[in-house]
Amino acid sequence: MQLPIRIRLSISYFVIFSVAGILLCFASYGMARRSLYIALNHELDEHVDDVRDFIAAHHLAGDYERARDEVTAEFSLKDDGKWLQIEDEQGRWIYRGRRMLIAPHDLPVASSLPPQGSIAEFGAGPKRVQSLRRAFVLDGHTYLVETGATLTKTDQTLLLFRNGLLLISPAVFLMAGLAGHLLSRRAMDPVAAIAREAQRIHDGNLQIRLPELQTRDELAHLSTTLNEMLERIESGVRSVRDFTAYASHELRTPVAFIRTEADLALQFERSKQEYREAIEGIATEAQRMSSLLDSLLFLARADAGTEQVLLQPVDARSLCTLACDKWRPIMLNAQVQLSSNLPPAPVRVLADQRYLQRLIAIILENACKYTPAHGSVQLTLEIADDSARFTVCDTGIGIPAKDRSHIFERFRRGSNVQDANVHGSGLGLALAMWIAQHHQTDIEVASDLGSGSRFSWAMPLALNYLPKELANENLASRENMLLITSHS
Repeated sequence: MQLPIRIRLSISYFVIFSVAGILLCFASYGMARRSLYIALNHELDEHVDDVRDFIAAHHLAGDYERARDEVTAEFSLKDDGKWLQIEDEQGRWIYRGRRMLIAPHDLPVASSLPPQGSIAEFGAGPKRVQSLRRAFVLDGHTYLVETGATLTKTDQTLLLFRNGLLLISPAVFLMAGLAGHLLSRRAMDPVAAIAREAQRIHDGNLQIRLPELQTRDELAHLSTTLNEMLERIESGVRSVRDFTAYASHELRTPVAFIRTEADLALQFERSKQEYREAIEGIATEAQRMSSLLDSLLFLARADAGTEQVLLQPVDARSLCTLACDKWRPIMLNAQVQLSSNLPPAPVRVLADQRYLQRLIAIILENACKYTPAHGSVQLTLEIADDSARFTVCDTGIGIPAKDRSHIFERFRRGSNVQDANVHGSGLGLALAMWIAQHHQTDIEVASDLGSGSRFSWAMPLALNYLPKELANENLASRENMLLITSHS
């Protein structure tokens, strides 16, 4: 069974602090033991220095008899009961303390000892003795001194220190457990706060955000990431709701009209002309519904990522010509004049032919809708800086300044379209912007209220995708076109 993170953190912190406490105890004991032994060795070393200084001060070097008498007289009283023995270079004992006589042992050869002397240990149990053996030379005579001290006090001190460490060990473990609990709680409190806030959030209050942490750590990054995710979810849900509401609203009108026309046509006997007018009205509304559903399905596929844009060389001039041929009769019927300004030679751009054709159609349809009778629309295609620029200008009603930054949003229309009595779903420009963005370009808008609008976008030329001879031909055509333009 997997334990909760809080418990696992508590256990982890407890183990870490406990191990750290144990290591600290061992380190403290080792340092205390080393310090005591260093102090003991220093004391023994000073004792050897005292012997040397005494022999030197009394000029006893080389005088065995006098050295033995004076050293015995001095150290038998001063160091009574201590571990001390002195030997000259001929192996004669100048002085041996009583304790040394209890456990007699020979000294090594002076020449075998290092300058700082050597440490030895003899005896067992409570009678263990640590000694320092060191040789020194005075006036050409070598003396070997061994001085020692029992380890009883050192061992007792270390025992007391060790028992003290053992006594505080439960407190160390208790503090480790408490510290582990507090740290795990402090570490998990922000997670718990995030979880509590997350449980409160549902589809009705997606505007709520998780608490922003100022710790600048992983939890703060998690909180920020989740808030960004909530913003995307809120935007998506709002988009779906708006989509449903606007779609229902837009579909309700044509459905109601079709139903009303059909009911009226079936209630009474009518003439052939009246039936024809009713059917034409139904057909017009059905066409509007079909166009709306087509736009809705396109946006749904785009949101789902199933719409794929395949970029390849396309003749933009040919597409503009086809669009003008299609929309010229429609605009003539609306008493709007459509003109074009196209290069004399093909202009190949990198685009998806279907989507580019639809983009041109959307902009032309938009211009036709919002241009009053006796107005004009012009489609221009020109080449500049290795790109082709499409421009659609109209003399329509224009776009209010406050609406220009929103016209490419779904179901958004200018605030002045109702005065113009123009029907529309507010999806055309959203589709156009999607197409433009998937061709790595943007649609630029310039408009004067009451004077018309200008929509333009640029696409890179596809010369590099052409065979060499066609590329040269296109370049020559482009130069001719520029020449013609400059002469005109």
